[in-house]
Amino acid sequence: MANRRLLLILGTLALAACGSDVPVANQTAATTTAVGEAGTGRVTPAPTVTNTIVQPADPVASQMDFAALKGRWRVAAVAVGDGVQALSTDDPAYMGRMIDVGPERLAWAAASTNPSASSSDICNGPVTARQTGAAARDYDQQFAVQLARLKIARPDPHAVECDSGEWGPQAAGGAIFFPAGDDRVAMSWYDGAMLLLEPAKP
Repeated sequence: MANRRLLLILGTLALAACGSDVPVANQTAATTTAVGEAGTGRVTPAPTVTNTIVQPADPVASQMDFAALKGRWRVAAVAVGDGVQALSTDDPAYMGRMIDVGPERLAWAAASTNPSASSSDICNGPVTARQTGAAARDYDQQFAVQLARLKIARPDPHAVECDSGEWGPQAAGGAIFFPAGDDRVAMSWYDGAMLLLEPAKP
C-alpha cells in the first residue's frame, strides 16, 4: 500500500514538471520573438510592426514665413544662365536695389531709372508653397546654372502667390524663392536672372 502511494506521488510530480514546459497560447517567449501555439508544439514568428509616419499634405514647414522675413532686403548678387542673356553677372540694374518684404506685401522700395530693371511688380497678400516631386525637379533644372553660381547646393524651391497683383514673370509661373543659408534668400526674376537677397543693414 505504501509503495503504491509513493508511486502515485512520484507520478504526480513528474506530470507537474512536464507541464511547466508546455507553451501557453498568446505567450511571448522571454528570450525570443517567437510565439508558441498552445497544444501544437509549433512556433510561429511574432508579427512585424512597422511604424509609418504620414506627412501632412501641407505642413507649416512647407511655407516661407514672410512675417519672419519682414523688413528691407538688398540685392547682393545677380546670377544669370549660360548663353546670350539680357542681363550680366552682378548686373548694375539690380545690384544694391531694395525690396520691402512683409506678410501684407512684396514691393520694390523705389522705382528704378535703369530701363533694364523690372521693378514695377507688387504682390499683395503673398504666400508661398514648397514645391516637391516633379515640380521641384523642373525648377532645380531650370535654374541649375544660376543656383550653382550662387553656391546653393541643395535647392528647396518655394512658389509665391499673391491675393492681388503679381510678383515675377507670370509666363514662368512667377518668382521662385530658394532659401540660400546665412539668412539669405535667392529669388528668380525676369530675363532668367536669379537675385540673391540679404537683409539690408540699418
